Amino acid sequence: MAPSPTPSSACVLPSEGRQKKRLKRHFCFLFYSLNKALKTFSKLFNQLLVSKIHNLNKSWIHGQCIADLAPRLLEAIPKRRVKRRTFQEALNGCSWVLDIKGARTVGVIVDFLHLWDLLYNFELEPDVEDVHIWRFSASGQYSAKSAYESFFLGSTQFGPYERIWNTWAPPKCRFFLWLVAHNRCWTADRLARRGLPHPEQCPLCDQEDETINHLLVSCVFTRQFWYFLLRQVGLHSLSPQPSDTSFDSWWEKASGATSGLIQKGLNSLIVLGAWTLWNHRNRCIFYGITPNLGGVVTLAGEERQSWNLAGAKGLSSLTTPLFGG
Repeated sequence: MAPSPTPSSACVLPSEGRQKKRLKRHFCFLFYSLNKALKTFSKLFNQLLVSKIHNLNKSWIHGQCIADLAPRLLEAIPKRRVKRRTFQEALNGCSWVLDIKGARTVGVIVDFLHLWDLLYNFELEPDVEDVHIWRFSASGQYSAKSAYESFFLGSTQFGPYERIWNTWAPPKCRFFLWLVAHNRCWTADRLARRGLPHPEQCPLCDQEDETINHLLVSCVFTRQFWYFLLRQVGLHSLSPQPSDTSFDSWWEKASGATSGLIQKGLNSLIVLGAWTLWNHRNRCIFYGITPNLGGVVTLAGEERQSWNLAGAKGLSSLTTPLFGG
């Protein structure tokens, strides 16, 4: 009886070879990304660190460097010479003048005369050690904390991020509120700016132009919706008033009037209400249904019950009946 065939190396090596190639590609990409990140950090580090005395690239003349004071002159000096030349060597017998190798244009001559006046009778202190000053620390000393904070210089603040991302709600609902905060929802005003077909008036009230703030807080239909929804949990006093024109401002004010689990539950309820209004608005536009206040309030109540069963702890703290008006 012939022995049963055994797997040959020819059947195993190709898959192993492909796996090794994939691993090699992953490691190459990892090292490339790491090298790129290190170069970026090194560049940033050099920009933030000021050396009072080192070489011609550093800030040493009244807090400025040659590139700031005489940029055209610096271009006429070989880069290799700039990197290797120290202040002491450059000032010794005004040898920096001999480093100028490029064309003597009018701009170079102007920068030369300006730099000559600045360096005339300029003396170094050879007995004083070089000092490095970290710009983003009050003491001038480098720290990991100050380096980390410097990465956020020029960043913008996004006020409602805690209310959006820390609130219990399905991810799609929180993402919708993020779009609302950035005014990126496709309401009539945004469609009109791009020349796209859009409803002439708000599809819920048919009285004013549609914007995301009008749709979620200013519309008369919306204000009634919030009143009936919040009345179900005894918080109808926080419903938007005619003076409220910004959804984010009203949400911040309403959330600030509560605390603890009540605040968490209210935030979840507001996300739920905004999501319900948006879906109702879309059904009115795309399916041609008539706005129905009672139907949308009932739908929001049923959805609240589903969220409560799914684990929205804050909503369970709102102990008033789920339905009723």
